[in-house]
Amino acid sequence: MKKRLLKFFAPFFALLFVGAGLAGCAPSGRSGNTAELSFFAVNDLHGKFMDTSGQPGVDEFTTYLKDLYADDAREEILLSSGDMWQGTVESSSNQGQLMTEWMNEVGFVSMTLGNHEFDWGPAVLDPNSELAEFPFLGINVTYQGGPASYCKPSVVVEKSGVKIGVIGAIGDCLSSISGEFQTGLHFATGGELTALVKKESARLREEEGCDFIVYSIHDGGDRFSSSGVGDVENSDMSYYDTALSDGYVDLVFEGHTHKQYIVKDEYGVYHLQGGGENKAISRADVSFNTKTGKYTVTPKLVKSNEYARSSLKDDPCVDELYDKYFPDSDPYTTVLGKNASKWNSSGIADKVAELYYKKGTEVWGNEYEIALGGGYLKTRSPYDLAGGDVTYADLFSLLPFDNAIVLGSIKGNFLKSNFLSAKDNYHTYTSGLSASDVDDDKIYYIVVDSYTSTYAPNHITEVKRLEGNVYARDLVAAYISGGGRGN
Repeated sequence: MKKRLLKFFAPFFALLFVGAGLAGCAPSGRSGNTAELSFFAVNDLHGKFMDTSGQPGVDEFTTYLKDLYADDAREEILLSSGDMWQGTVESSSNQGQLMTEWMNEVGFVSMTLGNHEFDWGPAVLDPNSELAEFPFLGINVTYQGGPASYCKPSVVVEKSGVKIGVIGAIGDCLSSISGEFQTGLHFATGGELTALVKKESARLREEEGCDFIVYSIHDGGDRFSSSGVGDVENSDMSYYDTALSDGYVDLVFEGHTHKQYIVKDEYGVYHLQGGGENKAISRADVSFNTKTGKYTVTPKLVKSNEYARSSLKDDPCVDELYDKYFPDSDPYTTVLGKNASKWNSSGIADKVAELYYKKGTEVWGNEYEIALGGGYLKTRSPYDLAGGDVTYADLFSLLPFDNAIVLGSIKGNFLKSNFLSAKDNYHTYTSGLSASDVDDDKIYYIVVDSYTSTYAPNHITEVKRLEGNVYARDLVAAYISGGGRGN
């Protein structure tokens, strides 16, 4: 990028212009003893690479960032607090590689791992970490009892003479990862996490000479207000030990809960989260006195109507990257069929349960008596399907998970308690089976997905798995293509 190139050649330019009296000019982002730094943090982008009717992509955002880099008044530091890949066809279909390449292009200094970075299992993280020109952070992530190969505790960057340490951690969200990928994976939480961050902060300050510590955590508040800057009590920050703000951490960027807020804890440390799904990003301007070590922080949430406004010209690298991964077909323009009217999230989940039942009966019905189809089914943003033409990309955003379709066995008592009774986000379909028909001790066969079958409290034993990488969205795509919802 231009700014990086200028910095690389700066010593040579200084030698060339000594005679002109320019060698003593202050470096970029520096005025006297004051370094002007701007931190930008993206969280929960969920692969929103292309523009849709519901939210912007990253085309104008890329231009916005590069325009900032071209302004020498400040130094920019761009980081992520996790969940960058999973959620759209353009990113999930290549398991995050397109998003990683884009992050290289715009100069991210780090990415804290989010729970959805593990949606394809830990094995996907190694090739992405090798592709990335920045480190993945996860100070509390271990795999098979040792350090995970794909992430590190922190990274150090230097801007205008200020050494900045960025520590990354994932929150207490291991249970949100599919059970088949949890084996050997551990996220330290609570006091164990606090001790890790304190130790790393001390090392960064004492051994690396860091002047300023940023903590990027994929976790956050659920009840904070998005209006202005608020102060919070300790009870409102159960995910964060405020003792870290007593000399260990100077600024906190958060994610995971998809909330927009700026709050200040009891030690005066700011916490920012920019929502999710490309609706806003977090910004913190820091004026740092390199002589005294004192600084001021001015926080702000930048809404997408500023960084993705239509007056900004699209950066061509976005189309180039898209064409690299989709050279022959475009899932955004190929129409599968019509949706006659808005289809709400609950209705879509009900249809998936029915399609699981019918697919299972078609594939395994000659050998097994299928009692039920369904499971934990929940659509993602934009949650509902609008009326009109339907593309595969539309369905992918609603049902992005690559959860295999599974034939499972289950005892009658668990069938009743876990599937035939009302449970949040559990949707089921039967051919008339009711709880009163079920024998508690009998084994029944049901068709669910691997997220549901590997959730231990469901007490399901996997019998068979559908071959061919067919997922919920593919069943809905076939239903739409066949004229479903088209009347």
